[in-house]
Formats: sequence, structure tokens, C-alpha cells
Amino acid sequence: MYELKEKIKEYVSAHKEEMLAFLVDFVNLEGHYNETRNMERVRDFYQKALEAEGFKCKVVELTPQNRAGILIADYGEDRPGKPIFLEGHLDTVHKSGIFGGPNPCRVEGDRIYGPGVLDMKGGMVIALYIAKALNACGFDKCPIRIVACCDEEADHVGNNGNEIIIDAAKGCGIGLSFEVGTENNALATIRKSQLIYHIEIGGIGGHAGNNFWDGKNAIIEANRIINEVVKLTSKETETTITPSVINAGSQQTAIPDKCSLVFDVRFCTLDERKKITDTFEYVLDNPSVGYSIEWDLEVAKFIPLSETDEVLAVLDFINGAALALGKDPFGKMLRGGANDAGNIAYAGCPVIDGCGMTGNWAHNIREYANIDSLYQRVEIFSLALSEAHLFNV
Repeated sequence: MYELKEKIKEYVSAHKEEMLAFLVDFVNLEGHYNETRNMERVRDFYQKALEAEGFKCKVVELTPQNRAGILIADYGEDRPGKPIFLEGHLDTVHKSGIFGGPNPCRVEGDRIYGPGVLDMKGGMVIALYIAKALNACGFDKCPIRIVACCDEEADHVGNNGNEIIIDAAKGCGIGLSFEVGTENNALATIRKSQLIYHIEIGGIGGHAGNNFWDGKNAIIEANRIINEVVKLTSKETETTITPSVINAGSQQTAIPDKCSLVFDVRFCTLDERKKITDTFEYVLDNPSVGYSIEWDLEVAKFIPLSETDEVLAVLDFINGAALALGKDPFGKMLRGGANDAGNIAYAGCPVIDGCGMTGNWAHNIREYANIDSLYQRVEIFSLALSEAHLFNV
């Protein structure tokens, strides 16, 4: 077992400078998910690297075509066995220029900073160099498929990006999702999904002194809604109901006749999602006397990742390689941010999540990744996947 161990170690050792240089150039290509031309430029840069490695690449456009399409790259399609599935996203939450001018990536000591370096261009560099390491070391047991989407941070809302990824994962034998890695040496076996409720409350305004008994204070109705739905919050099920935005009133001596309210909702199972949506629907469709409520629901197109036997089998499989290299095994963790890992599992491909570079402050201008995690994770995951044909046999 692990016949390619020494070759993989030698490959990683010899290509560290190359990996870091590629990551720096990659991060310097900024691209927010709504910046379609920028995202196409980022995607083209990644596609060029894959094609140089011999991958056959195609871009599947979204329906409707509101953002940059999804890149699907295949290598070794004539190989036996089920494909290895490596997935992640190229877009960031950072709009171009927010880090202050061109070439925002910088290396300081053992850390690398810049837009999307952790979330999650670093992870996509790991995916690329897993393929490069396996190919350089003579691996020929399974095809390799790499999928890179350009609007993950927008939750695929308004398009069919989730369907494209599910279709691409069907028939694959083992999957890694290269979302943010955390500094506690754990991989994600549970991943939440998300709902966003936008609510507009109408009441009756007036003078706070003279019209108090005739008015209908929209803030009071908002308070009723909040008190009803936050009861769904549960540490046991890891359901969280967060009133995240509230806007009402403009005059301290007046009764506000309007209030807007936003909830961020996170959940771990589809059964829990139904319980949540049923409760919200009842509360919002039955306003108190004298009030009106209009609302809409923004649904992240991510199925939650559950900790199944298949997910734990992938974790054990990866840890076998970590131990063979003399490294600490990965623990397991729950992650509250939503992504495509659950969609991959839904397609029937056993998957583990959180395989990207480790670091902190994703979605913030302080975002950084630990450089050594790039090398370590390429080495561990490459070694594990060099035995992918034996997974779950």
C-alpha cells in the first residue's frame, strides 16, 4: 500500500516554490462573483494551468447566464475505476480593488494574505497540484475530475449551478471539497445550509403622544415575529435563527409605520429545513390585527452535508495516508457556512469537506492562509488518492 509515497514526497518537496508562485499570481487576479468578466479571467487562468497538465476542459454556462459558467476538467478518462472528484470555487466575496490597488497578494513569513487566498483559491491550488503530483508519479488507476464554479459565494441563487455540480459528481468514487481549512487540523463532516428571509411589515404611524392608541407600531410586530421564530434555535440540532438586519423609524417622537427585517437561518438536515419553513410561513402569513406582512425567501442551493457512514469512510481513508506520512490524523468538525459539499454527497459521491489551506478571517480583509498547509495537504491528499481505486472496495 502507498507505493507512490516516496515519489509524492519528492514531488511536493521539489515544487514548493512553484506552488507558492502560482498561488500568488492566482490571488492577484481578483474576482467577485458578480464581476463576470473578472471571474472569466480568473477561470481562464486556472483552465490554462489544467490544460497545460493535459486536462480536457469545458465550461458549462449557467441558466440563466447571469454569472461566469462552471469549469469542468477531466484527465485520464480512459482509465479504469470511478473518477476522483475535486471541487471548489474561484469567486470571492471581495469586490475588486477593496484590498487597495493591483497585486494585493503578499507573503509575510509563514502566511500569505490577499482576497480569496483562504476562501478558497488556496484550496483550488491544492486540487491542481494533487492532480499534477499524481500524474508526475505515474498514477493511472482512476480518472480525475476537477470542477471549479464561479458563483459559490452567491449560493447559486437565480441559476442552475447546483444542478451542474450534482450532475458532474454523479458516478464519481470519492470526492474532496476544498473549502476553507481551519487551524484545528479537522475536516468537515457536517456542513449547514442556509435560508434568508426578507420581511416588510406595515403598520399605522402617527404621533407617539397623541396617536398612541390608534397607531400600530411596526417594531412591535417585528418583535412578535422575532420572539416566535427564534424558538426554533436549537443547540441539539445546530439550527440557528439570526435576526440580522432591522430597519424602522426616522423620528424619535413618531410611531413607525414600516419595519424591514432580515433573518439568516442555518440548518443541518432537510427535515429541519421543512420544520423551519413551515413555522416561518405560519407566523408570517398570520399577522396581528392591523398589520400587513410581505415576505420573500432566498434559498441557498446547497443541500446540507450530513455525517453519514460514507463521509466518515472518506475521513478514515484520508487519515490512513496522514498516518503513513507520520502526520497527525485529521479530526472532524461541523461548519456553519454553506457550500456544495452536500450537493456532491447528494449525487452519490462520498465526500469530505474543508480540504483547503488552513488560516483565518475568511470574508475579511485580514484573510490569510498558512503557507505550509498548502504543501502538507497536497502531500496527504495526493497519497490518499493514489489508492483511490481501493476506496470502499
